[in-house]
Amino acid sequence: MSDIHTLKVVHLEHFTQDIIRLLMKPDLPIRYAAGQYIMLGFQVDDLKPFSIAAAPREDGLIECHIRRQVDSEWMSQLFAVEVGDTLVMQGPKDQMTILPAHNPILFVAGGTGFAPMKALLDELLRQNVEVPMHFYWGARQADELYMHETMQELERQHANLLYIPVVSEANKTWQGLTGLVHQQVLKDYCSLENKTVYMCGPWPMVQTAKVDFANIGLAPNALIS
Repeated sequence: MSDIHTLKVVHLEHFTQDIIRLLMKPDLPIRYAAGQYIMLGFQVDDLKPFSIAAAPREDGLIECHIRRQVDSEWMSQLFAVEVGDTLVMQGPKDQMTILPAHNPILFVAGGTGFAPMKALLDELLRQNVEVPMHFYWGARQADELYMHETMQELERQHANLLYIPVVSEANKTWQGLTGLVHQQVLKDYCSLENKTVYMCGPWPMVQTAKVDFANIGLAPNALIS
């Protein structure tokens, strides 16, 4: 297949015990867009889907944020890779596309669903989009907001960007918002008419949010998930 490539791991970072960041260099330059995903693994016949976690990078590297799945031998093998190891990739494949930025934008990310949302945000910032952008990121615990400081810095740099982190299982050290991330959106907005929403996260969260957001006026063609 023409879209099969090998990737060399050039950077590996453990955000948490169960979330890693991989930066991988393809054997040949690969064109990809924010919102796409790749099939990744060790053998061509056993690949799994992962979102690309950044807009196209000048260095040509492909970035993925991956959460470990419990009791998965395949995932344990992936979490054991080291810098210099080689993986197999198929793609990239289309997942989400950016709509014309006429209306205010909400990003709603749950867990590592942050990855494609961050890629789309990067691309919109690169395009100097000026509409208000509110980026909601929900996690079970505060340490799972693994790029919290990065998002705070982006918020400082861009006057039209507001970052709203939400933790569902907060401890005493967390001083921010608590609860479920899509419910925080419902608290902040009585209507989602004339808004664009990009959303990614656990399947139950996305399905519930789709219904709740539609009930307060979000148009079907204004939701990308």
